[in-house]
Amino acid sequence: KMKKILVTGSTGFIGRFLVNNLLKNDQKVFAIVRKSKKNIEYCSKIKKGNKNFFPIFFNKNSELKKKLSNIKPEILINLATHYINYHPDHNEMNSVINSNIIFPTLVLDICCKSKILKIINLCSVMQCDKNKIDNPLNFYALTKILFKKTMSYYQKKHPKKIFLNLYIGDTYGPNDTRAKILPIIVKNYKKNKKTTILTKNLEMNILHVEDVVNAIKILINNEKKSHDYFIKSNKNFNLYKTVKKFNLQTKRKLKLLWLNKKINNVDNKIKLKAVPKWKPKINVIYNFFKHLNESN
Repeated sequence: KMKKILVTGSTGFIGRFLVNNLLKNDQKVFAIVRKSKKNIEYCSKIKKGNKNFFPIFFNKNSELKKKLSNIKPEILINLATHYINYHPDHNEMNSVINSNIIFPTLVLDICCKSKILKIINLCSVMQCDKNKIDNPLNFYALTKILFKKTMSYYQKKHPKKIFLNLYIGDTYGPNDTRAKILPIIVKNYKKNKKTTILTKNLEMNILHVEDVVNAIKILINNEKKSHDYFIKSNKNFNLYKTVKKFNLQTKRKLKLLWLNKKINNVDNKIKLKAVPKWKPKINVIYNFFKHLNESN
């Protein structure tokens, strides 16, 4: 059955995969997009092949009410995020608060006044430092927690609507250009450059972006009660051993400089249920090796 789905953060890494997947499955997708030359070009490419894709461009938050009031979506998926891993100065603090709290709250408020049935919000394991729920690792995580608290308030006001939070850790996939470890290693390998890694003891738990999309789709189609969920890979992998394995298989070696810094590995033991009938299907290491081999 075709559903009317409103997506924030549709031009981000997960957002692009989710929107393409929903369109392939004949869903009607409305994407709220900040107006820029880059975003207009990207959306026009998608729109050419998809009559069910409707970008909603805006410059200021004050435009949202007018632009969204007539859509009346059945489902809202909030992927909008401004990620930083440091404490921001006041200018950037304003931007992070706007992207992670003010903007999604305004969208949520507009949707809750319409016939919305379900709200799905993407959360980060950084919101659960030391595996404690709502214990922020950094300022970014604090803003994500504050929006989750905002959702709790709206859930009280609208008890018949379904509110879902999906916690995820790190992700990876094709055409990944984010400033994260695996994409940086692939990028540097293409340029024959060395990558510096803090420690040989780095343990990683990474999900393929398509597995994240599949979890969101299960929540779209099947979930009928408000709940918080957590998805993760079946097991962690050690980056040093993974690189060593790749270098044994190839002529052109990966160049990495391993430092001896102490770090706290995220152990991903958050006490939340996994999404029902969801299992990770795509091997991240296989895809990582594949992208490296494509660079040869």
